Amino acid sequence: MKMSLTKRRVITALAVWFVTRAVLYLVATEHFMGKYGKESVGDVSIYLKWAQDSLYYGHIPHDTEWQYPPLLAPILVFPEWLSHTIGIHYLTGFTAMTFLADCVITAMLVWTATRRDTWSGPWYWILGVPLLGPIVYGRYDVFPALCVVVALALLGKGLPVVLADGSKGRQLNQRRWVAGILIGFGAAIKIWPGLAVFGMPRAKRGWQAIATIIASVVGSIAVMSIFFSGTLSFIGNQGNRGIEIESIWGIPFVLGKRLHLDHVVTTKVVYGSYQVVADGHGLIYYIVSLMYYVALASMVCGFGLMVYWWWRKNWRPAVMADATFVATLVMIVTSRVISPQYLIWLLAVAGFCLLYKDTTQRRSSLLVLICLPLTQYEFPFAFQDLLHAHLVVTLVVCLRDLLLVLATYFGFHDLWVSTVDGPFLPPRLRALISRGGSSADKSATEPAAASAAASVVVPEPTRHADSVDVEADEVESEPASK
Repeated sequence: MKMSLTKRRVITALAVWFVTRAVLYLVATEHFMGKYGKESVGDVSIYLKWAQDSLYYGHIPHDTEWQYPPLLAPILVFPEWLSHTIGIHYLTGFTAMTFLADCVITAMLVWTATRRDTWSGPWYWILGVPLLGPIVYGRYDVFPALCVVVALALLGKGLPVVLADGSKGRQLNQRRWVAGILIGFGAAIKIWPGLAVFGMPRAKRGWQAIATIIASVVGSIAVMSIFFSGTLSFIGNQGNRGIEIESIWGIPFVLGKRLHLDHVVTTKVVYGSYQVVADGHGLIYYIVSLMYYVALASMVCGFGLMVYWWWRKNWRPAVMADATFVATLVMIVTSRVISPQYLIWLLAVAGFCLLYKDTTQRRSSLLVLICLPLTQYEFPFAFQDLLHAHLVVTLVVCLRDLLLVLATYFGFHDLWVSTVDGPFLPPRLRALISRGGSSADKSATEPAAASAAASVVVPEPTRHADSVDVEADEVESEPASK
């Protein structure tokens, strides 16, 4: 019996996934290429320390490196519980959990691909993870990514509805409640999944989904506060972070080391990452401080643009994934910190974007894909060289950061063009600016007009009742959600 094309595609995808993940699992658990694996999963030793010293006893660690919402606590405790119960080593248990999360993400992408007959999404994830390396199994970021992917899969393409103006469109389906809870869980593990709110339509069902996300986040934190003390300590630790050397804002200072400014700018481990630290209170100190506030201002402006886009957008199902992807890019590019595991976020959401045939994020997804091997080269292979500002790795990180900036620009541009009607400024604002300019021109010409009127008498024309001038731009109609 001849196998169908869909079954062949499923089997091929799963076979490639299993082969690549078997190698990654062996590397991450130090059974293969032990040195590489150990360097790649360095945070697991930190997770183990937190679990043994604090989390297992119901306390959030009193550690500046703890910068995570409290729903992460039970995830990190579970491998320690397995260690006490059945004797599994913490590293093995944690890696098994990340392996299973990867398995579920792949299954959801493949399942959605079979329903939509588009396969670039699953392959993007299957091939992208090895390009980023075993760090995917050595960090917990795959768990919030899992929440987002499952939520997007549940939302699907929405349900056909008849809009108020009589046109046909699509709205979020009845599974929006479960999807909202999952997104909330993801945000209570690591904040970025909450950016999925930008993908919701400005309609009743969209507001319901947003309310569910908020309730899920608040409820999760409240429940964790019952079982763990110090659940909100992450807010202060996160807010006190400085400029990390791999970020968009930190790499200029690494380049500065090439100009022999080591005696002025140093890198130290502060709040869990290598940050730029200016010695003394000279000019460089103020430059570092200025860069810190510029980074904060850029993040505010970036999300301000996302809110402005959200208010003007025309909604369609692909927007759910596309907007989440672009908002995540904005968050990463404007952040004071860029860690290698942040690429896991983009990898998962971009994979789901590509499941929509009308996605706008193909260019940005390609740029992110190029960033993956560059990031793996930088960490773990050449991170020590980066600390010493060696030329090759510094240029690699510069290229990676530049590609992320371009991905953000193209992502927002393509999303805007495909979902917003008309020019960037709304009609009322353009009309206001136009009237302001017209008033200025009128003021400038009034003296000349008065002088001419003194010497020339012009008969007043007759004005008809139907000659009323109306500027079409002053009438603004909100685009209907689709």
